[in-house]
Amino acid sequence: MGLLDRTSASRGRDDDAPKGDSRAVTSIARSQRYAEAVEELAGKTGRDVEEIRTDAIACLEELASQVDDQATAAWDRMGRWLTRSYDVDADVSDLPALRELDRKHSLVFLPNHRSYLDPLVLRAALAKHGFKPNYVLGGINLALWPLSELGRRAGLIFIRRSTRDDPVYPAMLRLYLGYLLQRHANLEWYFEGGRTRTGKLRPPKMGVLKWLVDAFVANGAQADDVLLVPVAIVYDQQHEVSALSAEESGGKKTPESLAWVVRFARAQGRRRGRAHVRFGPTLSLREALDEAAARAGSGDSSEVVPRVAFEVAHRINNATPITPAALVTFGLLDNDGRAMTLEETLTILEPLLDYVRKRRLPLTADVDLGRPEGLRRAMRTLVREGVIEEYDGGLEPVYVIAPGRAHEAGFYRNTVTHYFITRAIAEVAALQTSEIEDAPVTTQTWKHALALRDLLKYEFFFATKAEYDADLRAEVALARPDWTDETAITTTELAAAVRDSELLIAHRVIGPFLESYQVVADRLATREPAAPLDQDALILESLGVAKQRWMQQALHSPESISKDLMSGCLKLAENRGLLGPGGEELRAAREAFAAELGEVVRAVGVVRQIALSSLLGKVEGASEAGA
Repeated sequence: MGLLDRTSASRGRDDDAPKGDSRAVTSIARSQRYAEAVEELAGKTGRDVEEIRTDAIACLEELASQVDDQATAAWDRMGRWLTRSYDVDADVSDLPALRELDRKHSLVFLPNHRSYLDPLVLRAALAKHGFKPNYVLGGINLALWPLSELGRRAGLIFIRRSTRDDPVYPAMLRLYLGYLLQRHANLEWYFEGGRTRTGKLRPPKMGVLKWLVDAFVANGAQADDVLLVPVAIVYDQQHEVSALSAEESGGKKTPESLAWVVRFARAQGRRRGRAHVRFGPTLSLREALDEAAARAGSGDSSEVVPRVAFEVAHRINNATPITPAALVTFGLLDNDGRAMTLEETLTILEPLLDYVRKRRLPLTADVDLGRPEGLRRAMRTLVREGVIEEYDGGLEPVYVIAPGRAHEAGFYRNTVTHYFITRAIAEVAALQTSEIEDAPVTTQTWKHALALRDLLKYEFFFATKAEYDADLRAEVALARPDWTDETAITTTELAAAVRDSELLIAHRVIGPFLESYQVVADRLATREPAAPLDQDALILESLGVAKQRWMQQALHSPESISKDLMSGCLKLAENRGLLGPGGEELRAAREAFAAELGEVVRAVGVVRQIALSSLLGKVEGASEAGA
């Protein structure tokens, strides 16, 4: 039965939808599904039906949005003004096909979230190619009057951050999503649940996606398919990065307010390059549900949500283009604080760019770092933003990450670290294996690689073990294409291969993550296992200890002073049953966890030493050749 059908259960209940409510609220309140939901909620909560009905209508009124032409035009004018810092660079090659799909299906756009400007940038890119405005789900913390009233008339749906204590709200949101799908509306939300603090894609929040799946299933087999559209949005530079970085190292988040909006708007008056928009391959929700049902042997949709979320994240990552800022910060970070000349930075980036080309990774059109002038232009942009310092009072200019700006530089680099994670793990696993005399190289390297994959599984989206094995083999083939018979490799040859490698990046890619985890693991090991664990207090203490270690030069990167990374370590510890309470076995397990992280941090340090020694050797060789 359709959502808009009136039934005897709801007929005559126009009091459920008082005059002046939107058409959506009226239609939903008159539907059989609404009546059934109210009855079910009353039974589950023990509350009076009329009381539930009152709350339900209030929730629907809070959610209800519309796309009014005048309001939408006004919102778009404001959007163009707020995004005046950027030219929008959208890859439009797939948009004609997407436009055809839009005629028959609801499209659900699922972008990454790096900036408050993301919805405005995406809206501009789609509107230019004839797409109707999306209904955009966003946090209710941004529902600031009077902008919120304009936004609700331009398709914005402000949703609550937490619904744990209110079963009525999610039930009404499911009904509202079902209503929008039946009307072939296009939806959009940012499934990470908030802006990334580190630059990389965050683990997805499953709530809204689950409600969408429930709404789609409830609409029945006769409902048209829903297509999920992964979207990657990345910026040349971002004003917000400095505030996000301050929050990461322990600072307080500035609460949203009208004064905050004014400050944010003023900050966008400065040119910051381009906003790059890329679209990944669409994902059919019906096909995903059918596949999940075939695997499970039932129609249970609960399994499909994390699988779909993972696949969307994977497609977003694969669509993300590599920018000049990402490559420059990649080259300047983690050089033991050493300032680099233009030529030295090119020495770092040349093998990386060669690797990028071999893998055919996506690049923005302005990546031209293989030549001094292209690199100099990218450097100057980051110097203007204050992320990089340039010193030109000597024989030639040198560049270094500005004091206190390592988190910001890391943000730009981390937009692309997912492309290099398997390579980084392979380097550390090979180094660890090479240190074991007469070890079976293939078996031992795979063992170390799997252990590293498990340590980082809450930070990166890894493939299945079979796909991961294939990815590792591909990395070996890229590094040493002449090694076809792996059984013939000795640990001595493996050590030489690591030492002589043209490209070593583990310290730049996974070093900060593992160092941050090590700090938390060390502090966790000091806690009494029988006592309840205060996770917030542990992170606060770990931030302080990490800062102390950085000041004492016991950490290699201030990026390790990160609430987000430390929270990831606690998720891993919880997954391993290390949060307690427990007895002496728990204490031993925590100590083993800290020791495991200490060992991989040590191995990354060895890779760092080899890489820096190789760099200095190349620089000295180039200087002697020039002389």
